[in-house]
Amino acid sequence: MKASWKPLRGPLRGLALILTLAVGTASLRALADDAGVFRDLGPLRGLNGKTLKAAPPADGAAVVVFYSSECPISNAYSPTLNQLFDAFPPPRVKWFGVCVDPDLSEADVTAHARDFGLKLDVVLDRRGAVARKLGATMTPEAYVIDGQGKVRYHGRIDDQFAARGVRNAAAAAPGSELKDALGAVLSGSPVKVEYVKPVGCPIPVPAKDAAPTYSKDVARVLQQNCQECHRKGQVGPFALETYEQARKRAVDLASVVEDRSMPPWKAAPNVGPKFQHDRSLSDHDVQTIAAWAEAGAPEGDPADLPPPRAFPHDWTMEGGPDLIVDIGVDFEVPATGDDIYRCFVIPTNLPEDVYVSGIEYAPGNSRVVHHLLGYVETKGLARKRDAEEPGPGYTSFSGPGVPVNGDLGGWAPGCRPSILPDGVGRSLPKNADVVVQVHYHPNGKAEVDRTRVGLRFARKPVRQTLHWNAARNPDLKLPPGESNVEVKATWTAPVDLTAYAVAPHMHLLGKDMLMTLTFPDGRTQDLIKINDWDFKWQYQYYLEQPIEIPKGTVLNVTAHFDNSSSNSRNPNRDAPQLVTWGEATTDEMCIGFIALTKKGQDLTKPGEKDDLNEIFRAQNEEYRQKAEQMARDKRKPKAK
Repeated sequence: MKASWKPLRGPLRGLALILTLAVGTASLRALADDAGVFRDLGPLRGLNGKTLKAAPPADGAAVVVFYSSECPISNAYSPTLNQLFDAFPPPRVKWFGVCVDPDLSEADVTAHARDFGLKLDVVLDRRGAVARKLGATMTPEAYVIDGQGKVRYHGRIDDQFAARGVRNAAAAAPGSELKDALGAVLSGSPVKVEYVKPVGCPIPVPAKDAAPTYSKDVARVLQQNCQECHRKGQVGPFALETYEQARKRAVDLASVVEDRSMPPWKAAPNVGPKFQHDRSLSDHDVQTIAAWAEAGAPEGDPADLPPPRAFPHDWTMEGGPDLIVDIGVDFEVPATGDDIYRCFVIPTNLPEDVYVSGIEYAPGNSRVVHHLLGYVETKGLARKRDAEEPGPGYTSFSGPGVPVNGDLGGWAPGCRPSILPDGVGRSLPKNADVVVQVHYHPNGKAEVDRTRVGLRFARKPVRQTLHWNAARNPDLKLPPGESNVEVKATWTAPVDLTAYAVAPHMHLLGKDMLMTLTFPDGRTQDLIKINDWDFKWQYQYYLEQPIEIPKGTVLNVTAHFDNSSSNSRNPNRDAPQLVTWGEATTDEMCIGFIALTKKGQDLTKPGEKDDLNEIFRAQNEEYRQKAEQMARDKRKPKAK
């Protein structure tokens, strides 16, 4: 392993409903995501970028709600729906509301849901695609579907209305078809009435604009957002460089962009400040691909194609790197097996302390390198771990597995070089080691990787050093079988600071995380929300504009974990176990990292010291001592 370097040179105003119910008779932990209607529906798009799956637990039910903002009967059914929600609550029954209004903004949908107190999860369907898949024509109209995807009932919710604007008089035995069908399916009984004509308003018809074409509309989106990974020789499993490559996958492309699983960008839209290099698609681009797929994926006129995108073959940082960190070995990645998390230790042999202002990662084999993380270590602890394990590097699932002095950012497909603003740098002491953690993903063919990292030293005087701290909860306990365990953590700023980046972190049981700030004057600010956590797609999110963090500001983290058998990522899925804090794959963590500088610090002044890490260490030691004292107090026998 080696490093080479060069010296520095100069809602819903009305409610239209489809209630989709799914019940299975298999084991509780089975899901019906790919059964019948659920396969056709696919993931549903919720508010704030949230992805919703219609399939319920196998012994439960899913309720999907489509609504129109201009149907009075839909609005009138809001209390009834809330009553049904309470009578058949989650998690056994899922309830969704799908808005079919083509002209409602997401803010309008959110406001209406709040005004009517709707308890259902809201889904957006401006183009009416979900309604067409189920064949719904009226609002409200209810569908009951079993776990095999077979429609068991559809039609009206109950007999409150005889016609539009005409309520039925109270009956001695009122009809309640939806409730009855729901109860029958949940109990495993036959549904006595399979259809009753719905009463309400026709589903609004979206405007029929000219269908997008590949050449004029879709190629541009794929070039700008997908081809970094989905081109020949890259980590994407298939290329998206030609019409035919995109055409044969049009339906799949529409599905993954609508549920926002691709491009991979986990930060929820419209929550918190803007981030640099946001890879999420605009609503317009999502609608373009979805409309193109629904229209049959027309090619259009090839003359309308944009010029091919050129991709760099070497370093893209302006001026190139001053220090190139090479893992120093052609690391062999087997064709099959579990993902590999390997840490390589590279001595820098730097003769003097330097500050790093730019970092660029160059994966040696993008077909198998999933992500990279870099760290600075000065105590020789990483070298010791390397020496204790055969072969190049050592295995560590959660970071480097040793205390470090700092970080060197990271890389995932599509990431660009990380460039800090003038006056801010990362400390790289002389003779420090760089630890590069590489996540390898076997692809069915034996491969070789030799990853490099390019570091560019600061050209202008560094006044402030970037350091990371975090809100974390090492006391977390996740009971076996629980699917929505809430864990909270806080951290208080010990001095005036400036924030530059955030990085949520959990392991395989994580579901979602929200990071917020509470300022000393009581103001609050969202930082980031991850609605659908995936350990394999974790990033450091750098802010477009830094945020001032006065002393006493509290960083809050609220996260949820799924330690049940229904979590396909659960390492103990067959027999869930109590999970606590730890570094291993079978352990968990709840950490909200934040990158900070000390406000007002000027390291160019004589005698000025980079003491932020010392301040953080002292604060952490105080926390540790308080925690130990609390533990001792709990063990003391109570006085009689």
